[in-house]
This record gives sequence, C-alpha cells and structure tokens, in this order.
Amino acid sequence: MHLSSSIKDSDLVPVGKGIHLRRAPPFTSTYDALKPLNPPNIILIFGWMGAKLPHILKYTKVYEDMFPNATQVIITSNPQLFWSSNRTRMKNLLPVMEILEAHGCSGTLPVGQVNEAPRILVHCFSNGKWSFPPMQEQLSLKSFTTGGGVQLLTLGNLLRSNWSLDLHGGHVSAIVIDSCPGTPSLWRTVQAFCIFLPTLLRIPTVILVTFVYGIITLIKQWVFGVQPISERLKEGLLRKGPQGGILPWMNEQTPRMYVCSKKDDLIPIDQIEEHVKEARRRGLNVKIEMYEDTPHVAHARSYPERYWGAVKDLWVSADSM
Repeated sequence: MHLSSSIKDSDLVPVGKGIHLRRAPPFTSTYDALKPLNPPNIILIFGWMGAKLPHILKYTKVYEDMFPNATQVIITSNPQLFWSSNRTRMKNLLPVMEILEAHGCSGTLPVGQVNEAPRILVHCFSNGKWSFPPMQEQLSLKSFTTGGGVQLLTLGNLLRSNWSLDLHGGHVSAIVIDSCPGTPSLWRTVQAFCIFLPTLLRIPTVILVTFVYGIITLIKQWVFGVQPISERLKEGLLRKGPQGGILPWMNEQTPRMYVCSKKDDLIPIDQIEEHVKEARRRGLNVKIEMYEDTPHVAHARSYPERYWGAVKDLWVSADSM
C-alpha cells in the first residue's frame, strides 16, 4: 500500500506537531476469549527517532485489532527536535496533556462528563541519547538526540508541572519500553540520525552535529551543571514515590516490560540488563523480554507472535492487580 494511502485509511487525526489521535470508535464486542476483560481505553505510543508515521501505523494497526475500543495517541520523534529546548518539547506535547485530561487521567473530568476509570497502556520506542568517542570520554561529554524515551520523559515532567492531584487511585497502567534505555556511541547515534537524511547531507551533518552539539553540551554541563538527558531518562524510568513514576499515575506495582536484543547495534544489551537490575533493586515491577538476533526497534517485525503475546500478557498482569 502506498504510504499516503495507509495514512489516509488509518482514521488518524493530527492534533499537534508530530502528534496524531485515533479516537475510540463506538463500542464493539469483538474481543475473543484470550483478550482481557478490561482492555486499555487509552494507548500512548512514542515513536523512535525519525520513524515515519506509516512505520508506526504497523503498531497502531495491531492495537486496533487487539484493543479496538481504545483511543490511541501517537507521538512521533522528528530529527528536527534534536535542536529543541526542553521548553519547546513540552509545548509541543500540550495536546497530549489535553487529551489525557479529557479522559480523566488528571483525576478530574470536564464538568458534566462521565467516564470510566483511566486504563492506560504506554508503548515507548528507543532512547534519545549518545556518548562521545573514547578519546573524549574522560571529559564526560554526553548529549542526546530525541527519541521516544525523551518524549516520554518530557511528557511526564509536563504533567507533573500542571497536575497536583494524587493519582495513585483508580488508574490501571502498564508500559512497554522497547530498545531503551542506554547510551550508544556517538558514531552509532549519528548513523541513526543521518539515515533519514539525503546522502549528500550526511557527512556535513556528522561534522556539524559533533562539533556544535559538543560545544553546547560542554557549556551546559560544565558551566550550568545540567545533568545529561541520558541520565535523566534512566532516573525517570526508575522513579517512584508520591509524584509517581515516569508518568504521574505510575507506581512501584505498575508492570514494566523492557524489550531488547543481543544484536541491537545502537543500545548495548548490558546497559538495559543493568538498568533492569537496578529497577528490581528499587522494588519496581519489571520484566525483560530479550531477543537473540533482532535489530534496534525491529523485534515485533521479526517475531510478531512472541512480541504481541508478551504485550498482551503485560496488560493482563496490569488488569489483574
């Protein structure tokens, strides 16, 4: 199918820059015996950096079949966000906050509106980070590109800055964390960034990104003491306490599934394993789904039955809590 045709047939409505909404259709009783009795009513999908909408539609289509009555919110991660400030990224995500508020995720509903308790499934792809080459590692020069992880972290910070209610009540939630977190090398990250650019622009882009962003990062960390986004994302995923997890309605019991591969050339498997180990040490409800031979963010493509079976099982575990 032509890319434009797949988008046209998807029933997605653009609601912001790089943000699309698929409204829940009128209720249908199409669930088979294997599907959970209480499916999610909201699904948040954070795409990997540079993923075109038709690529993400391959996941939304499966969710349409699995959970046909759920509202889906798709948040893309365009390479242009590479240069954006945190304030700009938060502003871009305001439509997502408004959608969540309309569904009662902030703890309140618009006057006169009655709605069921939020049941939220989050699916996040890839990080947004890099580390500089070995000759510069002693300087701890680390910075980032934007991926699903950075968008997820930014949304959590946006919600916490605008919501003040205790959300540890009626929310049911689970999160799939695909191919993150980790700190890939600069070269691998630049490769991921440049693959979406015309061939003639790739070499100058490597030079420009390495030089300019290295200078910016040096100033931010050494002059202003700003923690690298890679470390903030890791800590965000490990959050717990009165203000919730990486999203404010999450807590220690929220099921978290990390999906990774030994053959991921962008995110080293040992970094994800170490992160999961730390999550368990902190008492978080986590599991790891590890593949032997799949590339970065390509696990569902290679092993669809296993991948989506694990996602379904994750939601069943959240629904049964």
